[in-house]
Amino acid sequence: MSRSGSGDEPFGWVPEAHSVFTERILAEEPSYPCYFGTQGQQRGNNSFSAVDTRYPDTHGPAALARSLRAYRQRAWQGPKRQTLIVFVGPAVPGAELADDHRRFWTLLDELRAYDTEPWPADVPTDPADPRWQWCFDGEPWFIFAASPAYRDRRSRDLGPCLTLVFQVRRVFEGIGGSTVAGKAAKRRVREGLARYDRIGPHPTLGDGDTSTDFKWRQYTLPDDDSVAAPDACPVRHHAAVPVPPERAAVDGSALPQPHERQRP
Repeated sequence: MSRSGSGDEPFGWVPEAHSVFTERILAEEPSYPCYFGTQGQQRGNNSFSAVDTRYPDTHGPAALARSLRAYRQRAWQGPKRQTLIVFVGPAVPGAELADDHRRFWTLLDELRAYDTEPWPADVPTDPADPRWQWCFDGEPWFIFAASPAYRDRRSRDLGPCLTLVFQVRRVFEGIGGSTVAGKAAKRRVREGLARYDRIGPHPTLGDGDTSTDFKWRQYTLPDDDSVAAPDACPVRHHAAVPVPPERAAVDGSALPQPHERQRP
């Protein structure tokens, strides 16, 4: 199968996306700058899922919502540094970065319809608040979009299709931005980015000693140093509105199980 091929069957393009992702994360030269992600792949702590945009009713946001809930339960057990990688395909040849960013934000908005839990009380509901984060299943997540359309910010190109990275807050226990360990980890990642990318770390990532507000600006970084205005978050709704469980459990087969978890 070519790296741009999609296959006619649902998720026929996923094995190639998974293969390219693995190659890039585990490459020795240049080494991927996020060593937590590299260690997660080496130790089998990364989980995988996918969205096939050709089959939105059965392999779209409703199925992804189920995968997110299952992953969240798993991520609060076992190893602390776990990550969910979601491939969104098949690949769209010639897609611009803005196109993939729109697909990313649209998918987040569609997931809201299948969130059955109330918005967490300690997270602001207004995206214009500097402490707002995207929430699902009762907790805030850190997420970002990777795209083959990146040219200079190579660390955000993880393969032939739009790729989403999800982490629950447990990942950051002990390495928060104000902790000694957190500052050291951030400086190490920034040093890695300086070697890996063709452009310096984006201004919204902050420096090695401080945390940043408006974390949504890190979800879809531009391929240059431009900074989105604080009130420009594409999310216009506020708190998620819980829906009946039967709606969240709409008919549709689950996402591809063989790639749910990477084993060493």
